[in-house]
Amino acid sequence: MGQGRTTTGTVIACLVKLRIDYGRPIRVPHEVVSHEEIDSGSSSCEEAGNESAPGASESMRAKHGNKLHHTFGINDILLLRKVTRLFDNGIECREVLDAVIDRCAAMQNIRKAVLKYRKVFNHQNVEPRVRRVALNRGAEYLERYFRMIAFAAYVGSEAFDGFCGQGESRITFKTWVHRMPEVQAMKWSIRLRPGRFFNIP
Repeated sequence: MGQGRTTTGTVIACLVKLRIDYGRPIRVPHEVVSHEEIDSGSSSCEEAGNESAPGASESMRAKHGNKLHHTFGINDILLLRKVTRLFDNGIECREVLDAVIDRCAAMQNIRKAVLKYRKVFNHQNVEPRVRRVALNRGAEYLERYFRMIAFAAYVGSEAFDGFCGQGESRITFKTWVHRMPEVQAMKWSIRLRPGRFFNIP
């Protein structure tokens, strides 16, 4: 099993454990929240419109002379903002997801992987073969992160109640997500046209 899949499995297990232990809404207890500076791949606080919050670092602008330069971050990928807003609990669940990803990043950080391959893909001095590989791998990690956002929203919803003894509803993730054609369309857009999410505007 590759390090990306291992990390994904660990993150999913942590989300389920948080749901079982603390119920809805899923949350990371204060005692286990890291106080380290969050990397530029973090995302969710910008969704809530709070650019001064720690998770919004990719939207901050660094001064360079008299100009302000935008640093591209994971939340600059419009698809991710759209899918986050699609779910009623999307913003809160994505904040928890990103915190868990940061805690499980010993082998790999999924968000950083997306940004790393995007950077390689947009580097004009690398061979075409290297750019193709970067695009394919970047799209794979983007889809993985996309699905993890959806899964976090699912775990934090009523549909998951019955699986952790907190209600009667026992809807599987596959059934739950298939009821949302918008999510399916977004997922296929990554597979069919990955370059649109990685090209520099």
